[in-house]
Amino acid sequence: LNHYILEAKRQNIALELLESERKYVINLSLILKIKATLQGPDVKRSTKERSFFPNSLRYLVQQHVDLLHALQERVLSWPRQGILGDIFLKLTNDENNFLDYYVAYLRDLPECISLIHVVILKEVEEEIKSDLYILFFHIVQRIPEYLIHLQNVLKFTEQEHPDYYLLLVCVQRLRVFISHYSLLFQCNEDLLIQKR
Repeated sequence: LNHYILEAKRQNIALELLESERKYVINLSLILKIKATLQGPDVKRSTKERSFFPNSLRYLVQQHVDLLHALQERVLSWPRQGILGDIFLKLTNDENNFLDYYVAYLRDLPECISLIHVVILKEVEEEIKSDLYILFFHIVQRIPEYLIHLQNVLKFTEQEHPDYYLLLVCVQRLRVFISHYSLLFQCNEDLLIQKR
């Protein structure tokens, strides 16, 4: 019985992860929509529009759309011993630039925020600005969120489960990544909270 309870728990957490990925992809596409509206004639041509937004955004959107599809395929046809670890193992692999693009994003963000703050000052756009900061904040938080999701799955995974070792490695990789760039995460979080 216990075994079945664990499997049910794992499936629920997998569904939560899928749902959070779906919302995240929607948020990312919202940023691109805002980006498109800011490319309008109002913005002074002298300020290169692209510098308002981290260059890695386009790539991240593509990566997360792919991830969403992979998760959907896996989670919606969840077999008795569902596996998630391999998806994140591939994503956090050194050959994959996924985490590098998050580093690039965190590095570019402070400059983008100060530009947005200075250039987009019109009253009308105050709410656009605070929306943007909230959306930017979601991106800063995404990798730590994956860590929490995967730790949760791991908690309900028996050691004999084929997913156990895969998850263990993913959790380890994400922990190392987050602690390695903890200052970068902290700086961006503080900046966004302060601006909001």
